[in-house]
Formats: sequence, C-alpha cells, structure tokens
Amino acid sequence: MNSHKLSKYLTLGIVLILLVPLTSSITTLAQTNTSNTLYIAWVTPHPFQSLSTYNPNLFAGGLGGSFYGLVYAYTALLNVSNNGIIPCLIENWSFSPPNWEQVWKNETVNVTMTLRHSGWANGAPVTAYDILATSLILDILGAPPYPNYTVINNYTIVISYPPGTLSPYLLPFTYLDTIGLGEVALITSYFQYKPLIQQIEGNWSQLQQGNTTLIKKFRQELHSYVPPGPISANYNGPFYVAEITPNEIILDKNPYYFAANNIKFNQVVIYQFSSVSSAEAAVLNGQVSIEYSAFMSLPSTLISSLPSYYEVINIPNPGGYALYFNFKNPWLSMVQVRQAIAYVLNRTSIVLAGGPKYSPVPIPNGIPNFTYYKQFITPAVENLNPYNTNLQKAAQLLESVGFTMKNGQWYTPNGTPFTLTILVPFSPGPGLINMLNVIENELTSFGIPTSYYVQTVSSVLLKDYETGQGYDLVMQAWGGYYPGTVDWFLETQYLNGIPYNVTQWDGIVKLPNGTQVNVTSLYKATIAPNSSSELISANDEMAYALNYYLPALPLVYESQQVIVNTHDLIAPPPNSWFWEEYFYGIGGTAINQLGITAGYFQPVTTSVTTTSTSSTTSVPTTVSVSTTTTTITITTSSSNTLAIAAVAVVIIIIVIIAAVLALRRRR
Repeated sequence: MNSHKLSKYLTLGIVLILLVPLTSSITTLAQTNTSNTLYIAWVTPHPFQSLSTYNPNLFAGGLGGSFYGLVYAYTALLNVSNNGIIPCLIENWSFSPPNWEQVWKNETVNVTMTLRHSGWANGAPVTAYDILATSLILDILGAPPYPNYTVINNYTIVISYPPGTLSPYLLPFTYLDTIGLGEVALITSYFQYKPLIQQIEGNWSQLQQGNTTLIKKFRQELHSYVPPGPISANYNGPFYVAEITPNEIILDKNPYYFAANNIKFNQVVIYQFSSVSSAEAAVLNGQVSIEYSAFMSLPSTLISSLPSYYEVINIPNPGGYALYFNFKNPWLSMVQVRQAIAYVLNRTSIVLAGGPKYSPVPIPNGIPNFTYYKQFITPAVENLNPYNTNLQKAAQLLESVGFTMKNGQWYTPNGTPFTLTILVPFSPGPGLINMLNVIENELTSFGIPTSYYVQTVSSVLLKDYETGQGYDLVMQAWGGYYPGTVDWFLETQYLNGIPYNVTQWDGIVKLPNGTQVNVTSLYKATIAPNSSSELISANDEMAYALNYYLPALPLVYESQQVIVNTHDLIAPPPNSWFWEEYFYGIGGTAINQLGITAGYFQPVTTSVTTTSTSSTTSVPTTVSVSTTTTTITITTSSSNTLAIAAVAVVIIIIVIIAAVLALRRRR
C-alpha cells in the first residue's frame, strides 16, 4: 500500500474513531432531564423510624389516611363533576335482580364485581378474597346490618345487601357505597390478615345480629394486629413502602399494579417533619412537588409567601371543623349548656384568626349553602338557629339549669368550678392553633376556664374514646361531600360510636315538643331513601334536630387548597374538573391515585436549549478551518463542562491531523 493510500485510510480511521465519542458526546449534551420522583412534606409528631420497627397495619398506626391514594388501590372512583364511575381495580360490575330498582325494599340486592389483574407489591395477585377481607374489616368498624359475601373465583365476588339498604333514588351514593367500598381503598390483604379474617368469618352470623361483645373484641384485635410480612405484601397501590428513615419514607413504584406502565414516577419521597415550620421551609425552598391539608396545614402566611413557580388551587368545601361535646361530662350532657357555649363563641372572630381559607358556619348543623345541596334548603330549614354571639343569652341558659357566677367564674349546680379541656387528636397548623387560642380565650373570658392539648398517639386516643375520660370536647373534622345528599356521617356515625365514641352520646335527640329522633336511624334515610321526597325530608329533619341539640358545634368551613410546584409537576389547570376529586376518598387522596395513574400528573421534563456560535480556528498553515462551540443551558453536574472541553479538544486534534496530512500530500 503506497503512502498516499496509507495516509487516506489512516486519516479516515482516525476521524471515524474520534467521531464515535464525538457523536455520543453530542447526544448526551442534547438529552432532556426528567425528574421521576414526587416529593411530599408530611408533618407528624411521631415519625416512623425504620422498616424494622414499622407495623404496616394502618389501624395500629401504619401509613394510611393521608396516603391511601399512593399505597392502596381504589376499586373505583366517583367522578365528582358528573357522578360517573371511574373503574380502578374492578373491571366491571352488575346489580341483580334485573328489576332491583323496583324490588330493593323487600328483596336482597346482589352486586357482582369482577377484578382486573393487579398485584400486591410482593408479587401476590390482588383477588376477590382481598375485597372480602377489606369489607369484613370495614363492617366490624361500622354497624349492622352487614351484607353477605360470596367469592365465586379469584377475580369475582358477589356482595348481597339486605332489603332496604341500597336505594335507586340515590344512585351515586349507592355506587360509592358498593363498588367503591364506601370511598375506602382496598386496604386489607386476605393472606396477611388471615387469622383475624377467619375468626370474623366464623362468627359472621352473630356479628350480623349485632353482638357488641364480639364487635368490640375484633376491633381490639385489629388495632393490635401485626401482619407477618413482608411489608411489601401489604400494599397494592401505585407505590409501596420500600425504605424508612427518621427523616424520610421512600415509596417505590409497585411493578405489579395494573396501571404501572402508565405511571411516570418511579418513586415518592415523603419528608417527615416534626414541626410545621420545618415543613414550610421545605415548601418555600422548592423541595416539595405537591402539598395539601391531608399532609400538612397550609396557612395563609405560607400561601402568600410561595415562590412564583407554585400554583395554588382553591377548592370550596362543605366541611371544616367542629367542637364535639363529650356527653359523659354531666354538664355537657345538658342541651342548655351546649347551647350556651354556642352563644359564647364568635365564629367570625375564630375565622379571622385562622386565615382566609376559613369562613364561618352561618348556621351550625344547617344545610351547607353549596350548589349541590340547594335542593335541601327548604322553608323547613331556612330559619334554624344561627347562634349569633350573645353572652347575655348564654348566661341565662346556664342559670336556667343551676349554674352560678362568682367573681367572674361559672360554678356548676354542685358548687364546683366549671372548666373545660379540649382534645385535639391531630397536629394542628398555625391557622388552627390561632383558632384554638381564640376559642380558649373567649370561653375563659366568659368565666369558663378552658385549655386544649394535642394527642396523636392512636392507642391513647382509642382508650380515651372508649372510656370518655381525659377530655370535655374534641376539635375534629366536620361535614364534607356526599354525592346527592348531605354528609352527616362524622357527627352521627363515625365519631358517635361507629366506630369511635368521641361524643359518648346515644344518638337520641330530645326535641322541645317532647318527641325523640334517633339520628342513627335517620341517617340511613339520608343515604338510602324510599323516594326523592323522603331524601329531602330526612336531610331537613336531621338539620333541625342537630341544630337544636348540638352534639357537635360546627364552627368553620375550610376551603381546601392544593399547591403544585410547576418545576416538578405538570398538573391540570385550576379550573379543571379533576380537582373536584379532592372530595372523593379518604383525606382527599383520590386525586393522587387518579392523577398519577391516569396521567393527570406528569413529571416535568427539563428543556435543553442549544445555542451555536461560529468562530475560526487558525492553524499555522495556509488552511483555515471553521469550528463550532456549543453552549448547553441546563442545570446538571459539572461533568457537562468537561464534556464540552473534551469535544473542543477532539475537534482541534482532528483539524491539526487533517492539516498535516494535507501538507504531506502537497510534498
């Protein structure tokens, strides 16, 4: 081979060898950067410490509540904007007999559900037995009548509801309560809870008859149960608990979840903060992707200080906070005393202390003045007692039942000072703390020394609620959204002994005319009415009874707010129907599952901007060669700078070699 050919091929070889890393370098520099991690701040006074000490049983304090939509799959979601069904774990469903809407009052109604193929995070399939297990657990936390369950095969279950429990006049709620498992996700693995589930199954007939001893026994066992593991076997949602440190909970994507391929996030990092101020600092520093009240309080001071890249979504809400009275206190069991306290507290002042996302409840236990409740605001409930602040009226009510005022202090009929203690069973944010301080000050100034304390340990709270000791009132959530009817669930069921006996009340309202109303029974008419007219009259009767009797004193509505970090997360615009899904699911967590699974939440892909400028590199010969300098505008590691320098060096070497070979050819 002559020197000319050798030079030709040698030059070509060098160029080809150098172009391989050059092409690769250009590709690397031109790629986009996607963050596949979702970041959430969570305020908890008792952060989880490690996987080795973690009990995944959510009824024993495991991760649940605020995180249902992330770690547990819903069987179905309700589209709040149009009351349509969004299937999740279930593929299809049917009601029978075919004429069930005509015979439901006198005949059993069967709901058949077929599951799609999905899996727990350890690879075990989600089956109809898991629906059975979850349903049985939810039943013992509720009250009879309970349905019957028949597992046809691994993917089909029939739930048979007693006559008169599923109403065609309230279809959205009926769907929510049946195929939606009462807005609760699939939270129980049959095999992880098998010993307890089999005990419940073996005593089902007695439980259906309302055996309170057995119900109490199984509730206690549930609250202390430890699943055998592994931990991943307890989670069937988009993510599962993979790692725990005192500062973070790491959720990894569940590869067996039916929609895993649709999920663009590989991981969720939950920052555990013991103080609100630390969580707020993380938000302000841009460390958080999405945040709302299920995870931490969002006070107005934080909202007004957010960096411009956060978007705030405001969602009007027919619920908020109330004071629940403990009827085991003999003085609070008197309706006159509860009404007196209502006249003392200035709900407008309380709201002003809380911030702009709160508004005063105009009529305690009245029908909320929201669009979807307009049909229930009839003349029968337009003139309920608003309990406007009236200290003179409050004093008259106390005196009417034997209380006396001495030296600025109210005394009970037996001569002891009348004092009150308020239990707060959650970590309050700054707004709630401000409102609690106003409540405390107003009652104390009136002559009823009042204090509040925070207790969030579930075992302690369960004992307090069981005995009715250690508190006089409880600050808790009130109201909320139910499709097609008013939500009386917390006040008449959940916090009234089914399952938590916060009020220690028997559910009987004694009206001024001597009649009695059983609100537990009346509640059933608000969710399973015999007709549309009964639906309206049942809600109006409930409002009238609770407004007079005040087992709870609703104080404020809380407008829900969601903040989205647009540097991390692409989400629907604030006016999208999607945000109404906040009203579905435990703690508003349906938006997490729907957003992540259906693609409404997407990670932000960082744009790469490339600009080119031409320059001329002079070589000490008669040849001029044009080269290009590339600048990449992107936040990455310093290795990009090294890569750019390397490309420049390679180009210069190529130019020099080409020039030398060209000169040799000329000779």
